[in-house]
Amino acid sequence: MKGIIRIGLMVLAVMFGMNACDVEKEPYIQGADDEKAILKFEVNDVTGTVDESSKIVVLDFPAGTDVSHLTPHIVVSTYATIEPESGVAQDFTNPVYYTVTAMNGTTAQYMVEAVVHDADNEKSILSFVIDGVEGAIDEVGKMVTVQMPQGTDVTELAPTIEISEGATISPASGEAQDFTNPVAYTVTAQNGTTAVYTVTVVVEGGEVVPTGKTVLIKDFTGARCVNCPAAAEYAHSLQHQLDEDHIFIMSVHAGYLAQPIGSFPNFLTEEGTEWYNNHDANPLFAVDHVALTDGNTFNEGQIDAPVTAALEEEQSFEIVVGARYDEADRQLQVSAQAIALNDMDGQFYITACLVEDNIVGWQTIPGGVDKEYVFRNVFRGTINGAYGEAFEDYHVDSDDTFSFSYSTEINADYNAEECYLMVYIYDKSQGDKILQTAVKKIK
Repeated sequence: MKGIIRIGLMVLAVMFGMNACDVEKEPYIQGADDEKAILKFEVNDVTGTVDESSKIVVLDFPAGTDVSHLTPHIVVSTYATIEPESGVAQDFTNPVYYTVTAMNGTTAQYMVEAVVHDADNEKSILSFVIDGVEGAIDEVGKMVTVQMPQGTDVTELAPTIEISEGATISPASGEAQDFTNPVAYTVTAQNGTTAVYTVTVVVEGGEVVPTGKTVLIKDFTGARCVNCPAAAEYAHSLQHQLDEDHIFIMSVHAGYLAQPIGSFPNFLTEEGTEWYNNHDANPLFAVDHVALTDGNTFNEGQIDAPVTAALEEEQSFEIVVGARYDEADRQLQVSAQAIALNDMDGQFYITACLVEDNIVGWQTIPGGVDKEYVFRNVFRGTINGAYGEAFEDYHVDSDDTFSFSYSTEINADYNAEECYLMVYIYDKSQGDKILQTAVKKIK
């Protein structure tokens, strides 16, 4: 990792008549004008756990704690300010959002969540051990990763699992499982609510068993585009024909014909519009960001060859996605692990998208308007920006593992029962070519 050298400049306050409360005149630390982090968050004797990557702070309180009127003590980066301020009482019944502002005016938003233990509602995996090896538990994304010694046979491993008191788990502790692929464990609390954990076993020096290359088709479309339904129907037919489990079609509404007029739905997004830039017709397909077909020349066989070729490519990354959705406040926490399957050079990025399926609304069709049209896999926006997050700029080695976590709020107008996370990795040095895609339902 590249370190940052900070140089302190010592100045005599008395000599220069410095006001200690004036930030601009205090001894300056290079680079500090952009720093905007919560360093410490305390309430009484409870110190919050700060996850800097997801900008989430968790306060863990014992059962019976009244969190409706708590006064936190907060430490932030030098020169930064925070709103609400430290020392101001807040109601933490629901998550509270804090904005940290750096000296240069840039900001970072943190979600602070107070968790009060309730025995009837407890449904956590507390420890997950296989042959003496303890797994790493990501509680935010509900993921467990166990790093086993070289040569381990993962086809029949019996984990010892500790869970919340009074809860149950399926599969049960001690029950042998085949961990060739990730295994889902469901923990059920005393009150019947559940949490699903994804458990992945990685063997040191061994190869991760790939699940296969998954191809992403971005279908740029519009509710007022008369030719778009036929194009979408053909793409889904091709998906069923070639490989239903390894092709994902995401409908991106963009362009003039996606503009909402009257009762036509508004599925426009800033990111979708940015992706669509420099194109002027729908339908338009992007197969793993590479092969484009536009509405001026589209014919039904135009995407067959690019999709078939993409399916035959060697899988370069395995992506494991975890999700935790809170129905009460519609907050979604996301975790993703990217495991390199071979040595590669490139500029690698990861993008996380929210997709909603089965939306009924108006769609222009030949001869009129279908007022009960079912829109499939509608792109609702990204969680980490239109072009995602860079995680390696030069080279990755086989078995290199990268972990990511994000949070977002699901719009109240979206049906969470039909929402999916769609995560893909692309190589900027190959013209933004997508290397692998993974899809997970949030509920």
